[in-house]
Amino acid sequence: MINKNDFLKTLGNNILIGDGAMGTVLQGLGISTSPDLFISKDANSLKLLSEVHLNYLKNGSNIIQANTFGANPIKLETAGLKSEIKNINEKAVICAQIAVESYKDSFRNPKDGLRPIFIAGNLGPTGKLLKPFGDLDYKDAVDAFSQQVDILLKTKIADIILIETMLDINEALAAVEAVKQINKEVTIICTLTFNENSVTIMGNKAEDAVNILTEAGCAVVGANCSVGSDKMLETVKKMRNANPDVKLIFQPNAGLPSIKDGKTVYSETPEIMAQNIKKYLEYKPSILGACCGSTPKHIKKIAGLIQNQLQ
Repeated sequence: MINKNDFLKTLGNNILIGDGAMGTVLQGLGISTSPDLFISKDANSLKLLSEVHLNYLKNGSNIIQANTFGANPIKLETAGLKSEIKNINEKAVICAQIAVESYKDSFRNPKDGLRPIFIAGNLGPTGKLLKPFGDLDYKDAVDAFSQQVDILLKTKIADIILIETMLDINEALAAVEAVKQINKEVTIICTLTFNENSVTIMGNKAEDAVNILTEAGCAVVGANCSVGSDKMLETVKKMRNANPDVKLIFQPNAGLPSIKDGKTVYSETPEIMAQNIKKYLEYKPSILGACCGSTPKHIKKIAGLIQNQLQ
């Protein structure tokens, strides 16, 4: 685990590279995207999962997210897997750890691989709406996320906690509170998912979310998923204008999905995504990555974009 102050020192004025999609990449490999992947007796699937993480590292990622997005107890109960919560979360972070160790071992000169690398324990939505719009109590949401965070941090593998794809800022705040209940010092990154107008489906505005999440204790805040890299630019502008100093993260989808030859494909090539994300740079983001439909090739282009800016 790395605490917030140390992470922010490492981050400094640099731009770190996140990873890309996991679910859509696994689908392309014919592997289950359900948490039951981790209790399957098919060891090859877990090997392939680690290889996905490894490919992101090879293509420039500084932060890889353990595949724990849907592994909170409320989500797992819906899938009939609540009793496996510890097993699922632990195996997911171990898969990420295997990838990091393999990546570091690939360098003959250890100094060649010294760029900062972090494993993020990933928290996704519970799948239920908080009261008064749904039947989930805020306290119950906090308790649920706390269970997952406790497991993730006890592995001693997860460096940071990344909360993402939140549709409701109140659920995001419940997740933040849960993390702080378990460990007040851990680095928290949080992203909401906004539409083209920079508003969540629950009516939360991007410009408001920046300061609310920062004041709640997040080290880095931003947006992911929902829209392509071109459409996310408006959210980038609004978040930066709302706070000139906050550390921001953006991980858009690779455009819009469509069906081609019976398969789901996304409209943005790695080249198109990198050209769109280049427009983000004047707004001084701290972490850039990608979400649904992206691949290691997308991350390679984004990493190359950042490298070119430094030269």
